[in-house]
Amino acid sequence: MKNNLLSPILALLLLATSCAKLPASRSEIKKKNNTHISKQLSPFMSDGCSKWPDGTISKPDAWLKCCFVHDQHYWLGGTEAQRFNADQQLKACVKEEFTDWMSIVMYLGVRIGGGPQYQTSYRWGYGWNYDRGYIPLTQEEIDYAKTVAPKEFEDINKYIRRTN
Repeated sequence: MKNNLLSPILALLLLATSCAKLPASRSEIKKKNNTHISKQLSPFMSDGCSKWPDGTISKPDAWLKCCFVHDQHYWLGGTEAQRFNADQQLKACVKEEFTDWMSIVMYLGVRIGGGPQYQTSYRWGYGWNYDRGYIPLTQEEIDYAKTVAPKEFEDINKYIRRTN
């Protein structure tokens, strides 16, 4: 029974994540977006656990810090391997803060709905003003991102924009 259910789920995951609209190359992006990096990457903001509760009724922010760190990775973007690692870190954090089953549900949610091909406010690379897909970050981009990203030990609520 378990194996019979697994195949359709995997097929849906594959279908949902295979319809990508990604840029062809860094040079193509440069042609379209010939502006200073400060005009390309917006300062970091998080919506908490995008379209998902930040915790439970008794612990409203139970896994919010997990989502906040995950959002920092998604805001900046990068390679497909970096996205996979960010999603694995989210899963491990939620498991540690709450339960294994919740970590699996949230992991599947970000794997299915967080790809760069989707025009959402929480997609991979959402901080950029253009679709960059899985193009690796340059050192200049990483250095600039550090200036507009949260600093260690800052209050995360300063960066959370609640949406309904």
